[in-house]
Amino acid sequence: MKIPHLVVMAGGSGTRFWPKSTSKKPKQLLAFEGLSSRTLLEQTLDRFEGWIAPDHRWIVTTTQLSEAVSRQSAGARVLAEPQGRNTAPCIYWAAREIAAVDPQAVMMVMPSDHFMRDVPGFVATVRAAVDWASKTGDLVTLGISPTRPETGYGYLRTAGPASGGPALQVEAFVEKPDLERAKRFVADGRHLWNGGMFVWKVGSILAEFDRLMPEMRSAWESASGDVLVAYPRMTATSIDFGVMEKAEKVVTFPLECGWDDLGSWTSVELLARAQGHSHEWGVGLEGEVTAVDSKGLVVDVPGRRVAALGVEDLIIVETDSVLLVARKDRAQDIKKMVDAVRAVRPELA
Repeated sequence: MKIPHLVVMAGGSGTRFWPKSTSKKPKQLLAFEGLSSRTLLEQTLDRFEGWIAPDHRWIVTTTQLSEAVSRQSAGARVLAEPQGRNTAPCIYWAAREIAAVDPQAVMMVMPSDHFMRDVPGFVATVRAAVDWASKTGDLVTLGISPTRPETGYGYLRTAGPASGGPALQVEAFVEKPDLERAKRFVADGRHLWNGGMFVWKVGSILAEFDRLMPEMRSAWESASGDVLVAYPRMTATSIDFGVMEKAEKVVTFPLECGWDDLGSWTSVELLARAQGHSHEWGVGLEGEVTAVDSKGLVVDVPGRRVAALGVEDLIIVETDSVLLVARKDRAQDIKKMVDAVRAVRPELA
C-alpha cells in the first residue's frame, strides 16, 4: 500500500482553555501536565511516527500561528491560511496541494487537539480505514463509540455494515442532541460520536467538492492556485455541512481508543481522573493544593500553593498575567470571559 498523506488542522483558537490558552498560543500548542509533557500537536504527530514521514505530513494553520506550529512540527509542510474560513476551505487547499504531487494519494485529516489513551488501537483503526478508502473510493469518517450520553458532540447514525468489510454505512450526521436524545443514541447502538477525523482518496474528496461546492474550484482556478487570492472567495463553512452531510458513499470505522476532544477544563478533569490523577478535593494539573471542606476542584496554578476552604466545583487557573476562578458548570462559557477581557486588555486574550 502507498504511504498516505497526513493533514493536521491546527488553526483553532481554543478559547475555552483561557487563560492557559490565548490567541497567540491556543490549546494545540500547549501541554497539559496532568496528562502528558508533550503538546497536543506533538501528540497528534507522535501517533503517526514510524509510518508517515515528514514529507507526507501537512499542517494547516493560521499565518499568526505558523512560526510556532513549525517549531513543533518536525519538518512537516506548513500551510498558513491567510484568514480563518472554517474546515472546508482548509481541507480543499490541502487536497489540491496533495493532488499536485500525488493525484492517487490517500489523505488522512486529523484535528490537532484531541487526546487518545490507546494509541496502538487508534492507529490500527486508521490503517484499516486507509486500506478501505484506497480500495473503494469511499469517504471515511471516524466515529467514536460513545461511553456516555454526551450533549456536546454531534453524532453519526449508522445503517449497518458496508458491503464486504468492517466499515459501517453512515445514514445521517446528527447535530448535538439534548440529554434525552443522547441517552437514546447510546442505548440504541447505532450512533457514534462525530470525531471530525477523515480518510479518503484525494481524488474522491475533490470530486465531491466539485459536485457539492463547485465554487471552490472556481475560486482556486480563477486565482491560478494563489491562496492569497483564492481564499477570500471560498465558502466559509465546515466540511461536514459543505460536503459530508450530502456526499455519496460515506462510511465510518468505529474507534475505541480512549478518545476525548479536550473541549473544556471539565474534559481535562475527566481524563485526569481516568488516569488516576485525582484527589479527594479534585484534580490538580500543576501547582500544589491544600484543601479543607472542598471538593470538585480543577486546579492549574504552576509554582504556587492554592489554599481552598469550603468551596466546591471550581476551575482555578493562573498564568503570569491572569487568575481565572470559574464555576465548573460555566466551563463552556469561558469564551464570554475572553471576549470581556479582550475589550479592555486585548493582549491578554
